[in-house]
Amino acid sequence: MPSVVAHSGINAGDVNGNTVNYSLDNQNSSTEVPGISDADRQRGWVQLNSGNDNVLAYYLTDEDTVILLRRADSEHYLERLPDDRALADVSLPGSHESASLYGGFISICQTVNVEQQLKDGIRFFDIRLKSQEGDLKCYHGIQNENSTLKEQVGWMNDFLRSHPRETIVCSIKQEDDNADDFPQLVYDTFKESGLWRFDETLPTLGDARGRGVLFTRHHKNRDDQFPDGMGIHPDSWPDNRTDGFEWNCNGIPFRIHDWYGIDGPNQVGPKADAVCSFLEPTLNPRGNGNGSDHPYTMIFTSASKFPAATPAVVAKGDSAGGVGSVLSQGAAFFTNLTSGAGMSAATTAGEGVNSRLIRWLLQRAKDGKRPRATIMADFYQEGGSGDAGVSGLLMALNFINND
Repeated sequence: MPSVVAHSGINAGDVNGNTVNYSLDNQNSSTEVPGISDADRQRGWVQLNSGNDNVLAYYLTDEDTVILLRRADSEHYLERLPDDRALADVSLPGSHESASLYGGFISICQTVNVEQQLKDGIRFFDIRLKSQEGDLKCYHGIQNENSTLKEQVGWMNDFLRSHPRETIVCSIKQEDDNADDFPQLVYDTFKESGLWRFDETLPTLGDARGRGVLFTRHHKNRDDQFPDGMGIHPDSWPDNRTDGFEWNCNGIPFRIHDWYGIDGPNQVGPKADAVCSFLEPTLNPRGNGNGSDHPYTMIFTSASKFPAATPAVVAKGDSAGGVGSVLSQGAAFFTNLTSGAGMSAATTAGEGVNSRLIRWLLQRAKDGKRPRATIMADFYQEGGSGDAGVSGLLMALNFINND
């Protein structure tokens, strides 16, 4: 019989064979551990049918453990956290290349637009732009993403007005370095609504409720630009560091990991290992409040290497499907053929980063731990099993303990 770990006010009951009984808010429910497939065992976990729409149920196959979590309300979960909770101490789901919906398997990183991502619980957005004819247009590298900063910020403003106890962080990156009007266009777009913080400090949730927090990865080109501050503004962003980098935001340490240049699908495992290792120091409780003892950690789970390790293959692994998977398998075949290693050599992705990360998160949740970090993911809804994905699990983890 499996052991049971229940969090967030869920009361575990008796276990009859593979059936786990529990109650939440005086409602009795049960979940059953089904026969486990080889794919489930390789993944190391499976999301179960919880028998209750308000509960997430998972089974860790190697540990023979069922984990029960209260499912978070994706549009209102931050409002349930205390005002003095530092933004650095939230398990915050974000989307890498948030506007990248076009460009085929090479470029696509998300499947729904920012308007829907907000409803799904994403609270940190990564918007990349080029200035063209007096407008800021969304790009992923050279790929036009058929949207503008005004459209993206419009969706965010609408959400903040209708959800005054939530908050949003928006990172702006300049994809071309030669447009002199870029800083002023960014400032004007965010300033217009009066809903955005330009303070160059990291707030608590209470300071930021009903407002957006600006995060700028570009520079101004005149002293009179951004008179209110540039928001959270890294002084540098070292490129493609496998060990991440650190900087200081007015007394609050920032840790950022953005290793994206993997060699191919065979490095999906090492990429996931690097993500989890970077998150390990964030597991220890540090109470509420803000300051130097509440460092902010931000990590990108994304990576790519054309043609075999597309964003989808990195995130979803060999199950990604489509042209990207065909290229990944073809590249693996060619590599093994030319090296003489044979097709038994593991040069495909196997499990994707998302699935590997979810396994790590569940193993820590088993011990009552959660990461205090912003996690920027491609295809955040995808995990390999069930409907929660990376984002649904992260939201729920905020409520497994009180700090």
